[in-house]
Amino acid sequence: MFQMLIYGYAVFWLTSVTTLETESDVEVRLLDNQNSPLMATFDMSKANVRIKQFVSDTIEGKMKDIEELWKRKECMSDALEVKIKDIEAKNTKDTKLRPKGCEDVIQKRSNGIYTIYPVSNNNGFEVYCDFKTDNGNWTVFQKRINGTTDFFRGWEEYENGFGNLEAEFWLGNRKISDITSTGKYELRIDLTDFDGITGFAKYSTFSVGNASTNYILTVRGYNGNIGNGLWYNSGMSFTTKDRDNDRDSTVNCANTRNGAWWYNRCNNVNLNGQYLQRWKYDINGITWYEWKTSFHPMKSSVMMFRKVY
Repeated sequence: MFQMLIYGYAVFWLTSVTTLETESDVEVRLLDNQNSPLMATFDMSKANVRIKQFVSDTIEGKMKDIEELWKRKECMSDALEVKIKDIEAKNTKDTKLRPKGCEDVIQKRSNGIYTIYPVSNNNGFEVYCDFKTDNGNWTVFQKRINGTTDFFRGWEEYENGFGNLEAEFWLGNRKISDITSTGKYELRIDLTDFDGITGFAKYSTFSVGNASTNYILTVRGYNGNIGNGLWYNSGMSFTTKDRDNDRDSTVNCANTRNGAWWYNRCNNVNLNGQYLQRWKYDINGITWYEWKTSFHPMKSSVMMFRKVY
């Protein structure tokens, strides 16, 4: 059967190619007999040669096509590998250039929101950088200016942060810890009362521990003109209305002071307290007792830190 198919294919191929239709290629003998059908006898030897040559040429052509395709594939693979290496090199370079804090921001021209990438956070997050105050490079982590944002919040919100970086906000204890764990930092606090009088406090050492410490506060090395209000808070864990870490066994200081802080025994600093008007003196307000020797409410409060070299 296969032999017949081969012969049939040869007949079709030979009859379709005019250059082969000569006496030298195929001999035909016709028998004209009234009792016999018309028959043709072919000399298939030359046809077989041409079939073999055709198959050989076809296979050779296909092999060349495959070889050429493989070469193109290898070239594409090499080009892709080079491209991947270029991307990896670029990413490595970009990673090295990423600012780890406000002090690393290249375009230090104006205060505003920038994305930083602390060592412990590859994804990065936005912070508000102050490049004007006291030689700049400050990362602002708390701002109170008009009372539009409620600061009487729970643990998770203080852990993750809340508010508007362009207005009132708390950056978030986790982020503060991520940044201050990468080196030595100093703290600055700027306060303004309702009479427009300003004051500040600076601490040469500032850090906030991680979640396992309940974000314990460390400050020392006071300098400023509003009094060393935080001396009583250093070494304390953070307290919110739904998580009591203060040393007062009778109450939760966050609840009694309408805020959240590194309370010791519901002490005199309460910068995350209730925003009050100038005429209302209240222990629950935004207070720094050592400055006014009273619970004089503050109109604004800004807390920020920067890396010390």
